[in-house]
Amino acid sequence: MIKTGCFISGENELSYSLSRPKDSDGKPGVLFVHAAGGNRFGPHRMFVELGEKFNRCGYSTFRFDFTGCGDSSGVESKNDIDSEVFDLVNAVRYFIDAGQLEKVVLLGISRGARVCFNAMSSESLALAGMILLSAPVSTRRSAAKSVCFRLAEYARKLRDRRYFLKMISGRVSIVGIYRTLINAFALQKRYSELHNRIFRSPCRVLLIYGDCDPISQESSRYYISRYEENDVLCEIHFISHANHSFFHYKWKDQIVGICLEWLEKIVSEKAI
Repeated sequence: MIKTGCFISGENELSYSLSRPKDSDGKPGVLFVHAAGGNRFGPHRMFVELGEKFNRCGYSTFRFDFTGCGDSSGVESKNDIDSEVFDLVNAVRYFIDAGQLEKVVLLGISRGARVCFNAMSSESLALAGMILLSAPVSTRRSAAKSVCFRLAEYARKLRDRRYFLKMISGRVSIVGIYRTLINAFALQKRYSELHNRIFRSPCRVLLIYGDCDPISQESSRYYISRYEENDVLCEIHFISHANHSFFHYKWKDQIVGICLEWLEKIVSEKAI
């Protein structure tokens, strides 16, 4: 049974979907955090599909739209990550109260993963863990790799006669391609380094990347080093052939398997 509604975050009403299975007692809830320009369904409905599978295993789930995204009111934050952290803090507190939970696990993708990381650093939250999918960092190298990857992807498509005909007939959005490349280039200064080097909400962390994601190597090294210097337990997995958004059902199935095994560790450790 999925409950939908709105909760208050500052001056805005944020839309959410909450599901609480009957056998969820004693387990942390899973709160999904979407990427920039996204919504609570996740890329290619990933959050809906993952949520259903988590529910069947007894985990409550909570999906919400950031301010100005999806069905939520207000204006999208664009590059103001602090306002998204503010929304996330309110989402965590609402989920704990409405779901009758002790702690939650944050599951964020791309920019949503970075919002989770910032919240873990700056806020005191009841976290049992964090699952970060395709967590990004801002460097010239990661931006260059991202731009080169996109250009190579478009060059490969142009060799496909059907795609080439679509482009010259105007059925391919040149503006969309331009925005994609600009966003990739802007990665070099999108996320500033945190002033606070010590996490206020330390918890176990699971990092997941696609090995075909151009940011995966540099980004994973950054997060692992940050967690190691704070003695935070961190586990990392690379999904073979997967991209940044994990759109293929096989990649989603692998993510579910990895996450459920990891979540069971948290539950079993609590029971000891």
